Amino acid sequence: MTIIIVRGGSVKLSFPRVDTKPDGTIWINGSPLLGIEDPADKAKALKAVTAKRFGDIDPKYFTRMGENPNGLWAGTVEEWQKHPDKLKADEQAAVEKKEQEKIVTVYLSSRGWGDYSPCEWRGDITRPDNEILAECRHALDSGHDVDKHDQTDEQLLDLISKAKNKWISAPARKAAREKAEAEDIQRKIDSGFCFACETWCHGDCGHYSIDPMVKMRRDLKTAQAEENYGINEG
Repeated sequence: MTIIIVRGGSVKLSFPRVDTKPDGTIWINGSPLLGIEDPADKAKALKAVTAKRFGDIDPKYFTRMGENPNGLWAGTVEEWQKHPDKLKADEQAAVEKKEQEKIVTVYLSSRGWGDYSPCEWRGDITRPDNEILAECRHALDSGHDVDKHDQTDEQLLDLISKAKNKWISAPARKAAREKAEAEDIQRKIDSGFCFACETWCHGDCGHYSIDPMVKMRRDLKTAQAEENYGINEG
């Protein structure tokens, strides 16, 4: 049973196994789990732990399951999922995610004289078109080396409209793409496709599997290797 340690609404540590003493205090590898922020008290506690003189540690710094005077909360993953702080954090994250999804980039113009960064507008696409238009116009007028700074309001409104329509249709396009991918996977399963070697090998590869998770796990491992080391480890 994994135990997680939380401070200030944020998970700080997790332990796959802990020992609990009769008094309820949590211990890890023979040492108590302490919650100490004061540097001086932390130094004193470290000396006591090193010397195994645990009785010299102020009892308020020991940690038990649930809320603690030391500012730590300890519990299982399942308990944390139901904790008010976790629920509040999830709710706030959902709000922020929804607001972030409204952020769209509208390409306005290229630039000259060796500056290849485009002139763009970026912001909340659900705002009124006239507000976005004014900001696009300002970006064009104030930008340096803008190639198409003299675009009409109608041209800019057309760019804004296309960006807004693309944003509006994004959920439907995502659903259609996911449906097509799911159907493709099912067709491969039904036809005996091998997800180990990604061919219809009929078992000749020696690792025959019709489980699509085989490929997904391999793709995830490759992506993580590329992200961590910038290489493809195969």
